[in-house]
Amino acid sequence: MKNNRTSPAPRPRARPRLRWSAAAGLAAAVAVTVLVDTARHAALAKSTAQPQVSLATDFAVTFVAVTAIVFITAIVAASRRARRVAREVGAQAARRGRRAAARGW
Repeated sequence: MKNNRTSPAPRPRARPRLRWSAAAGLAAAVAVTVLVDTARHAALAKSTAQPQVSLATDFAVTFVAVTAIVFITAIVAASRRARRVAREVGAQAARRGRRAAARGW
């Protein structure tokens, strides 16, 4: 069977963006958790008898929030970039068409 494609198959873009977003979320969560653990260590040790939010919960919330923010930002930026490129390509094609029409082609 002959392959009639004129361009290569589109690459999946969401998965690599999600990986990088998760890496950024992990880095931010680790940084925040370490900062909180070192800055509030004495307070945390003193108040262990009182119920409060654990560091694991803080870590998970920070990880999910930063991952989502970075992922959404990457998708919006890529969409704007693709729209700008499409607009530029369309403008170039329109100029070529007008020049060809002026020559009588």
